[in-house]
Amino acid sequence: MPATKKFEREKASDERSRSAGMLAREHVAVLVSTLGMRLNRGATAYYRAAWNIGIVEWRLLMTLKSIESLNVSELSDAADVDKAAASRSLAILADRGLISIEQTRSRGRAAIAKLTGEGRDFATRMAEASRKREARLFKDFPIADKKQLSQLLLQLSNALDHADWEH
Repeated sequence: MPATKKFEREKASDERSRSAGMLAREHVAVLVSTLGMRLNRGATAYYRAAWNIGIVEWRLLMTLKSIESLNVSELSDAADVDKAAASRSLAILADRGLISIEQTRSRGRAAIAKLTGEGRDFATRMAEASRKREARLFKDFPIADKKQLSQLLLQLSNALDHADWEH
């Protein structure tokens, strides 16, 4: 009897997988969100295991690597993360000596985040690892297809920014 139940569970799982695949084929938003979740889970697991950081910390470090210094609000916007999550992650990064946080009066009462020397080295190594991970992901894609995918996703992102619906 247990073998029958196991078979039924596996069959139900296969059916769920096929219906998720069917939804993704019929609804681009389902496909994009499913891919996003899978990529996020994989990246989260990798960065946690290899670098002992989460994906929010990764985004903040990569943003600060590109832009010298930002206040917390600007940084959370540029990294596309929630302000509360950014604040928590900045505290973690500061404790690890990867960033410095300076209170300033010249920009209101804003706290300005900057990479430390150690943080810049760390971010540079992480950026290289990120490029290698992306190269492995796209290893079977012609360069033109990857470029087109990127352009289409940017176009979709822009469309969402200007969508004519509330929710």
